[in-house]
Formats: sequence, C-alpha cells, structure tokens
Amino acid sequence: MKLALRYLLVVAIFQLATGWAQACLFTRNVQPERWYDWASALFSGEVTKVEQDRQKSLDIITVRVVETFKGPAGDIATVQIPTRLRAACGLELPAVGAQVLVALDPGNDSAWVPLKASYAELLREYKSKLQSGEKRPGTTH
Repeated sequence: MKLALRYLLVVAIFQLATGWAQACLFTRNVQPERWYDWASALFSGEVTKVEQDRQKSLDIITVRVVETFKGPAGDIATVQIPTRLRAACGLELPAVGAQVLVALDPGNDSAWVPLKASYAELLREYKSKLQSGEKRPGTTH
C-alpha cells in the first residue's frame, strides 16, 4: 500500500515538473508565430510596478503598453503568474523600467519575457505579414 502511494506521489511530481518544463521551453527561443498561435493578446511594454502576493504565491507586474501585436489595444495591463512557475523557468522578476513581451491566452494563462529590440522587430514583421494576408501553413492565422 505504501509503495503504491509513493508511486502516485512520484508520478504527480513528475507531471507537475514536466508541465513546468514545457511551459519554460515555450517562453525561450520561440519564433513569433508560436506566440501568435498561443496568445489571444500579445503586447510589449514597460514595467511600471512589480509586486508579489505571497499569500497566493503570485508575481504581479503592471505594464504600460507600448505596442500591441495581437488582440485589443490598451494602455495599462496588470499580469500575474505563479511564483513557482517563474522560479522554475529561471526567470527573474523584471525591474521597473524593463521592456517585456506579455502574452495572454484565452484561458487567462499569461507569460512574460524580457524583450529585446531585435525580437520586437521580428514580431512587427510577422504582424505585417498577417495584415497583408499572408498565412503561415498549418496555422489558424
């Protein structure tokens, strides 16, 4: 009986860890079209506030939206992710003033990553292709 319980615990931990690992891989070295596939809203901005809700184990950033790549335009966004997920991915909390790419999916999951100017340009190029009617094979857009 104890062996079965240990096995279930190991399986549960493994599933949780691999889920986080997959989420972490998603946020690193991703082509712009993958962000577009996943996100219902995709934008860049400057971090104006950084908070941690220790009771709920959440990291929360407020971003002044600079550029919207996908979804409705806005001025300010407040985004949160579980602290454990951010830490498992090796991501630091961004500093106030940092430029970030923020993605939100239809299920209210979110991700943010540091944004380099060169990557922002790739996102602009992909957005331009989409607006001109070009579609990438195998995608819905």
